[in-house]
Amino acid sequence: MQAIDQDILATANGQSRRLRDLVGQPGTLVMPGAYDGLSARLFESMGFQAIQCSSGGIAAGQAQPDGEMLTREQTLSVSRTIAEAVAVPVNGDGERGYGEAHEVGDTVRGYVEAGCAGMNIEDSAPHLPGEPFTLIPVAEHLEKLDAMMATKRELGSEFFVNARVDSFMAFRDDPGVALEEGIVRGKAYAAAGADCIFFIGATSPDAIGQLVRGIPAPVSILAGAQTPPLALLHELGVARVSYGYAFALAAGAAIRRLAEEVLESGTITGIRDAMTVPELAQLMQRTAPE
Repeated sequence: MQAIDQDILATANGQSRRLRDLVGQPGTLVMPGAYDGLSARLFESMGFQAIQCSSGGIAAGQAQPDGEMLTREQTLSVSRTIAEAVAVPVNGDGERGYGEAHEVGDTVRGYVEAGCAGMNIEDSAPHLPGEPFTLIPVAEHLEKLDAMMATKRELGSEFFVNARVDSFMAFRDDPGVALEEGIVRGKAYAAAGADCIFFIGATSPDAIGQLVRGIPAPVSILAGAQTPPLALLHELGVARVSYGYAFALAAGAAIRRLAEEVLESGTITGIRDAMTVPELAQLMQRTAPE
């Protein structure tokens, strides 16, 4: 594999170390989901210490559904824009790795070159939006994680690996099986070198507590409407929480409300609740990191 420019690698490694430190600190690291440079810049200005790229939000921005409908290059292009817009660490959303084990190394390299601190990689099988989740065999996912570790070694990268476990989605009707499978997979992925084990669909405080106690690595949770509040997640020992494409959905709803007013009454009074032009200009004046 061709070497990466040393300045680019040094910057990315610094961001990887910072993200790893933040996840390891006491408390729960909150990582909102950015889908473009504006959302990332806004999150940073509000004091968030790290940002997660939202694959669903990025895909929606290109009028596509979530789930690797965009190419790796399309996703990396937006991820680079997000990383360049802010000084805080940015974690990419690598979906299923954009390929099999022998192709995942190219995905890691792409995110490093884009300036990202790390990426998510999920263990569900390809499926269309609305179709049920199924899990790939543990051994198959471990091959991908091994390929990621090999690429890191070859590049001299400290890339952060956030291994996503989808057992609570695959076994939605059997929480006991979902928990048991989640712990088995989480342990295996941690042993393979993953920095953090990420669960979506886990909402029960009891289940979340068992995940934290049962997995020898920091545990991350995807927050949703049924997720316990941050204070309780902190008490349970959750290291990291992210929000998927919740903020993209909220932005879409705000656009729709304003457009409905235009269509229904011909007015645009709802703009009073929007960001002002001076506020936006000030946000855009921040110099992006070199």
